[in-house]
Amino acid sequence: MTLEEQLGALDTRIRKLKIQLDLFFSGLLPKPPLDERDALERELKRLGNSRDMKLPQRFLYNTLLSRWNAYTELWGKRLAAREEGERTVPAARRRTRQAESPSRADASPAAPKEETSAGTSLVARACIRDAHDSADQVQSLYRAFLVAREKAGDAQPVPSYERFCREIDRHAAAIREKSSCERVDFRLYLQNNKVALKAKPYKQEEPS
Repeated sequence: MTLEEQLGALDTRIRKLKIQLDLFFSGLLPKPPLDERDALERELKRLGNSRDMKLPQRFLYNTLLSRWNAYTELWGKRLAAREEGERTVPAARRRTRQAESPSRADASPAAPKEETSAGTSLVARACIRDAHDSADQVQSLYRAFLVAREKAGDAQPVPSYERFCREIDRHAAAIREKSSCERVDFRLYLQNNKVALKAKPYKQEEPS
């Protein structure tokens, strides 16, 4: 691989890492891609020490390095703010519960959640062709999936956004092949404190 190709590949990896970190900060990924960030930093240092760079290559490298430094500074601040929030929010919640505790004894029990059927409630719905063409809908569905898992108290490891997309594509491809439909109707349910994702061919709903 030539030096120009290495710089081009590095530019692509930086852009992909930015997307991954944006997904993490928006709540769509359970953990930040720190391994990839560290690997990119090592690669930048390795290329920066190269003595074979010509002036145009050095200019391109310096452009990438400046963008990388700006990104890492922003990511560092966002990570620090997130960690600070994770430390302060539980304490604030405890203070709120302590302040509310005297009046809770007199409060009436909360009404049960409205359900679509016995033990089942519809959490989210999305009409999807595949994870790439319907990225916005898939991200919204994944966000609802994470919230539903938290409500259900699911202690199993959280599937990554990439794995979630693969499952969406697998189900969508199978249903489209069987029914020859253009899109697939995905529905997310909370059933007896368990999250269930169901899919079926999408049928255009007639106006009422």
